[in-house]
Amino acid sequence: MPDITDATSGTARSTKETVNSTSPHDQDDALIEAATSWFVRITSDGVTDEDRRAFSVWLEKDPAHRLAYSKAESLWDELGGIPDPRPGANASAQQPNSQVVTHEHLPVRSRSQWRQLALAASLVVVTVLGLWSVGGIDGLRADYATTVGETQQVTLADGSIVRLNTDTALAVALSEACRCVELLRGEAFFTVAPDPQRPFRVMAGDGTAQALGTAFNVRDTGETVTVAVAEGRVRVTKTGATTDGPGSATLTAGSMAQYGKADEIETRKVDIAALTAWRKGRLVFTNRPLRDVVSELDRYRPGVTLFLDTAIADERFSGVFVLDDTDKALAAIEATLPVDVVRVTRFLTLLRARD
Repeated sequence: MPDITDATSGTARSTKETVNSTSPHDQDDALIEAATSWFVRITSDGVTDEDRRAFSVWLEKDPAHRLAYSKAESLWDELGGIPDPRPGANASAQQPNSQVVTHEHLPVRSRSQWRQLALAASLVVVTVLGLWSVGGIDGLRADYATTVGETQQVTLADGSIVRLNTDTALAVALSEACRCVELLRGEAFFTVAPDPQRPFRVMAGDGTAQALGTAFNVRDTGETVTVAVAEGRVRVTKTGATTDGPGSATLTAGSMAQYGKADEIETRKVDIAALTAWRKGRLVFTNRPLRDVVSELDRYRPGVTLFLDTAIADERFSGVFVLDDTDKALAAIEATLPVDVVRVTRFLTLLRARD
């Protein structure tokens, strides 16, 4: 179990346990994955008599196999009502009345056709995620990039230090007139070397953050960009805006700016230590909605985690975890909330309300 931090008292409780590759938890995951594979194979149009015989042998080999297969059947029935596959990824995921696509809303197809399509879609998702994990298109433009779950620290030619978070890509252009960095995707923390003659600018989304002698964090989610200042000051300006208008703001230590497609920039105070705990290999959650927690965890995990029940996405969760073992965070969620974690494959994890 990970260290779980109480959001109100700040105290922590820690229970240590040893987990190895032969643990019952891992064995259960492998069994569910095998049962799911058998289910897709047996219910497909191309199933052969040899497949059926092999399946019968597997099913009778162990009572646990029959139980796992029953769970797989139930699981596939539930997959018809999966909500948005990236919790917190867009506004519709947070709307209580957002429509859930079910089989009733889809064109008429045979049961096996839908399962084959679901499997094909899963393979496409995994392939796309795999391409992004090694850089994707941004990786071709980037001077520095990290894969999913990786962080990296680089020192630029001017002496500035950049710490890249998971799945991040940035391009650097240092000249006599400007030290310009473009955050192509992801998140990075900048500790800027002093050089009054050459401004240090980070372009992200539809705006630019210019350091005024500082250390700051920039994150681009694809929909919004946040800039948080740890030391000194940073001027954030939307593209095309003036420095004294609503599209510009000067931040001091402990403050954050957020902008998206709208013209204005929102600013507020922020816990910079918690926000940038990833630099020390930690993730910190304080009374956060589960949808936000899962969305953050997914940044450091291959594949996706999906909610089968939208109601549990509003559960609140607190905890402190290490970046390189997000399975412990999922275990803590299962232990402290009325939630079951179902691992279908290493690329697909499902969350559903506990019966």
